[in-house]
Amino acid sequence: MIFDYNKLKPREFRLDNGISVYAFDDKKLDLVRLEFIFEAGSFFQNKRMTAQACCSLLTEGTSTWNAEEISDKLDYYGAYIEKDSDRDQSSIVIYCMSRYLKEIIPLCEDLIKRSIFPEKEIEIYKQKLHHKFLVSLQKVNEISRKAFYQMLFGPSHPYGQVLEEADFDHLNREDVLEFYQQAYVSENCNMVLSGSYDVDEITKVLNHSFGGRDWTGKARVLPCGELPWEKPLPEKRKIEKKDAVQTSVRMGKMVIGPKHPDFFDFKILDYVFGGYFGSRIMKNIREEKGYTYGISSYMVPLRYSTVWMIASEVKSSKEEAIIKEIQKEMKLLCEEEISEQELDLVRHSYAGEFLREMDGTFDISEKTKFHLMFGLDEHFYEQFDQRLRNITPYQIKETAKKYFDPNTLFCVVAG
Repeated sequence: MIFDYNKLKPREFRLDNGISVYAFDDKKLDLVRLEFIFEAGSFFQNKRMTAQACCSLLTEGTSTWNAEEISDKLDYYGAYIEKDSDRDQSSIVIYCMSRYLKEIIPLCEDLIKRSIFPEKEIEIYKQKLHHKFLVSLQKVNEISRKAFYQMLFGPSHPYGQVLEEADFDHLNREDVLEFYQQAYVSENCNMVLSGSYDVDEITKVLNHSFGGRDWTGKARVLPCGELPWEKPLPEKRKIEKKDAVQTSVRMGKMVIGPKHPDFFDFKILDYVFGGYFGSRIMKNIREEKGYTYGISSYMVPLRYSTVWMIASEVKSSKEEAIIKEIQKEMKLLCEEEISEQELDLVRHSYAGEFLREMDGTFDISEKTKFHLMFGLDEHFYEQFDQRLRNITPYQIKETAKKYFDPNTLFCVVAG
């Protein structure tokens, strides 16, 4: 693929208190994207909903401004904030015109360092989330997704915990505030900056707001190895959902992570199997059999585990047939080498997808979260590119023989 991998290497500098800033410069833009990344996902919470609520409510009031004033200030400068909290990390991303960055950073400082989480806003948030939760209970894909993670990791593991209706009664302001004070601290923060900016000026402004000794705190580290966790045996679970038009099938298991020497080979194998429109299971189950509109396989890299998953919504009564076809395609990849023609198609398709994902400085900077979480460097994608170019059909077959045992798959059918 034709791509300048030097674009993936950020300019790195540190604030006076040690916070790392990873910067991507693009003078063609008159915009700036500034992301604050915290190790503050649901993995680190003591009570369900806490991490997500904390991240979502950061813009709902500080000791300086209330929610309406914050919204007005963002509108005045034409700025926009995105907040996201997943299993491992939480992030706050702000977009604004380059010339307004000096005015916006003090607002970011207030949100991140002085949020107060008003009781009224927490109650409104709980009501909205509760409504979404009730809607999700009617969706077979959501039912299967939650059950799959619970079955794979176990209900006591942070990755296996699922939200229950009783949790909405238990969450309170004290829980959110405690999590905020433990997780949103300087030692737990990295920043990613991209767009058009003056390095000396931005360093000075960031240091003034975030590099001082008034913002300290130790990162809350909770290694997965310290948690009670028994690796469960593969099983199949069927969840009845009356009046469901379709059935959700979800299969998968824990697999190797990005630092494993086989990771690139497995990722290519996954792409052959179910990673693009011309994949094996898409051609078989959608194009030839007509059992579904879409089916895919993909990897979900988490800090303490990587999940490989196959997911589809299918015609009711066809779930058993689909499971058999999935198992058949896995066995075929273990027994027969793919053709050079199919491998070339995979190479071209993946290259096109990669270039779309890296279409611009903001997209490139977004990948930094992945690098930070796993301790990867900027050569990761270039090394994958080299492996994609050089892998052989024989090596793909050997990788399948190593990891594609249908008997090791967990399976959830909901519908």
